[in-house]
Amino acid sequence: MSEDQAMRAGTAPDDSARKTYLYLRVAVLSLAIFLGASLLIEMVWGDSSWQGSISAYYYTAVHSVFVGTLVAMGLCLIAIKGRDFAGEDLMLNVAGMFAPVVALVPTPLENSSRCPSPERCVPAEFLPGVENNVEALIVVGVLGLMFAAHTVRSKKRLDIFAFGVAVAVLTGFGLWFVVNRGAFLDYAHYLTAIPMFGLIVAVTIVNALFAKDFVEDGGQLTLIKSAETLRTCYWIIAALMAIVIAAAIVIFVVKAKGGGEPGTHWVFIVEAILLFLFSAFWVLQTLQYAKNGDPMSVKLAGAGSARSAAP
Repeated sequence: MSEDQAMRAGTAPDDSARKTYLYLRVAVLSLAIFLGASLLIEMVWGDSSWQGSISAYYYTAVHSVFVGTLVAMGLCLIAIKGRDFAGEDLMLNVAGMFAPVVALVPTPLENSSRCPSPERCVPAEFLPGVENNVEALIVVGVLGLMFAAHTVRSKKRLDIFAFGVAVAVLTGFGLWFVVNRGAFLDYAHYLTAIPMFGLIVAVTIVNALFAKDFVEDGGQLTLIKSAETLRTCYWIIAALMAIVIAAAIVIFVVKAKGGGEPGTHWVFIVEAILLFLFSAFWVLQTLQYAKNGDPMSVKLAGAGSARSAAP
């Protein structure tokens, strides 16, 4: 379908909205590259040794890029509109809520001279900053929910459910921070990073499932020649992400039970692979929606065209 035909059929979105979505997706990809470049520069030319995980670079010269990247990425994930009926928009929103926590609450150091005992800890000099940042994040979260309360469509069950999930996530997060600060500092990073990547896997699967529908509803692909190719790429990325996450969980459980682990830097390797796959996913997203903006506008336009064509 040509651009003129799409316009006549009512499938072409407003140009400013399309460009806004395009820029948001390019921003997410740019942020991933920004973080990767900062890590590479520090590893090759920096003063710090090779850290055991990407998250541990919070304590190095990468600090500002690490925090800024994940906070900005979280906002982009919340802003980008996904499919309501498939739960994609909710998953993007929750992943976007988790990303700033991953950024602002560092992974604890293990067996470090900066800890008062051999146990793991967030060094004391970082605690005031972490606590201040989390408190500010909770304030913004509450204000965000107040705004969302005015935009929820009261007759739409999916909207009400999504809003309820967001309230539950923020409430649980806030209570955990207030009631058990020690456990929060020890585990909040992990208990938001793992679900965040899990949600991205789920979003990738949704895009694979609806790739064909996107084209049938009038969506226009860029560079990718067919819906089948697009769907295959999404499935490959989702499968690889799921395998890497599952392997990491198995290794973590084995290590926790006193078993061995495959080298000192296995966590870094896992995170680096996931960052690469995440970037690949957003490349596909950018190519898929470059001409149409978001999946919901294509879905609605396709439904409208079908009704107008009906006798």
